[in-house]
Amino acid sequence: MSALGNDFVIFDYRQQYFSLNSKQILEISNRKNIGCDQLIIIKKPNQNNSQEIEIDVEMEIFNCDGSISPTCGNATRCVAGYLFEENPHKKIIVIQTLGGILNCQKINENLISVNMGKAKFLDNLNFDKYIFNCVDVGNPHAVCFVDKMIDNKDFLSLGPQIENHQQFPNKTNVEFAQIINDQLIAVRVWERGVGETMACGSGACGVAALAIKNKFVNSSKVLVEFTQGRLQIEYINDEIIMIGDYQKIFYGKIDEDFFS
Repeated sequence: MSALGNDFVIFDYRQQYFSLNSKQILEISNRKNIGCDQLIIIKKPNQNNSQEIEIDVEMEIFNCDGSISPTCGNATRCVAGYLFEENPHKKIIVIQTLGGILNCQKINENLISVNMGKAKFLDNLNFDKYIFNCVDVGNPHAVCFVDKMIDNKDFLSLGPQIENHQQFPNKTNVEFAQIINDQLIAVRVWERGVGETMACGSGACGVAALAIKNKFVNSSKVLVEFTQGRLQIEYINDEIIMIGDYQKIFYGKIDEDFFS
């Protein structure tokens, strides 16, 4: 599945369990094979879950380098869309991630709304001539607001340096954001454990929350633009609402001989 060019291989462990190790995740994620930004596993909710809210599924997220990601906004919309198609009469899908519980609503056949919860604003990072505003929206983001979008050379140099900076012991996602006007922000993203991606849902949430909180824009609702589309982000009562679409690419099976 895909969302704004961010693509995912999704395994439904509710239907069939197949143990995956890091080496196999790397093989599947390699674009010489199926290829993806993240590999997603859907599981039945833990029966011992102490949460008062009824959870539909648990979602595990693995970056293409085999590392774990606590949450992913674009993958959440894909999984929610898949579940809404499976349960067309449901109004809300609740997904448990390591980063928290995400409530998803279907707006129409293509659009999914996800309540990403509250942002946690962190200390800024001053690096060379750049200031990175830091925020956690289930996973960490370092956002640099620029007057002009960064060029390829600086982006490809700064992305991995900030990702692996000592201020972030578990690494961080990195965004460069150009405010076009009060309703539109253009973003280029470097994801930890992945590299440059076409989009990042949680990154869009982090960028919008920082821009609104710091009054870089005079609006509580903005569009965040990536190379292949836009996400609508609302910041209401300190909670972040993300609205965007998703696409199915194909369904398939992997033969066990693939790993031999």
